Amino acid sequence: MSVFDGIIYGLIQGLTEFLPVSSSGHLILFEKILGDEPNLLFNVLLHVGTLFAVFICYRKQLFEIIRHPFSKKTLKLVVATIPTCALAVLFKFLLPDALEGAFLPFGFMVTAVVLFATVIIKPRQKEITFPKAAFCGLMQGIAVLPAISRSGMTISSLLLTGADKDKATEFSFLLSVPIIIASAVWEGIELANSNVVFDAAPTLIGMAVAFISGLVAIKFMIKLIKNKSLFPFSCYTFLLSVTLFVLEIKGVW
Repeated sequence: MSVFDGIIYGLIQGLTEFLPVSSSGHLILFEKILGDEPNLLFNVLLHVGTLFAVFICYRKQLFEIIRHPFSKKTLKLVVATIPTCALAVLFKFLLPDALEGAFLPFGFMVTAVVLFATVIIKPRQKEITFPKAAFCGLMQGIAVLPAISRSGMTISSLLLTGADKDKATEFSFLLSVPIIIASAVWEGIELANSNVVFDAAPTLIGMAVAFISGLVAIKFMIKLIKNKSLFPFSCYTFLLSVTLFVLEIKGVW
């Protein structure tokens, strides 16, 4: 992998991580288009790059979580993280092909349907309770599968259960922190126990680019969700899914 590849993939990761379109799906999609072998560790580390964008944008909230580890907000994040980790481990061992992008068209369609649901279902606003946090974590766990958007699934699940848009967005982005850290540690351990060559320069540059572009994307998404619906993203992922289905049927993909 070249440094230029690292820059391109870093941009893709940063610009799509916080938009509800699935950054992992787009990374694998472009890896296939460009003829590169899917590299799960590289993709996870790009997610770590965008994780620093979360640290910057939500530094005050994260500091409060550290200061008050037994607050309601912290415990809700813990409750939400548990089903995510359980599903991630389950998919890792039972559906390894899916994690490498075997079902991209299906994943994008799932994202499109869930996003569209937020357009037609408008429940009365209520607090994010522990059961709702657990449901959000379950949806995040499903989004371990590429092309199913993590931010799309978590934000949508909270909106569909009546959460305020700002609180849903904040909870979603804070919830990304433990799962991305856990994924990076997991893949790092696997790398240490394998003979895989680690391309340091492209990876580090890709992480830096993902961080910078991620900052732009996360601020854009925070402003966007206040006044706009998720309908345009539903249309985009639907069209992308249909295109990939057609290419698969014709044997092009």
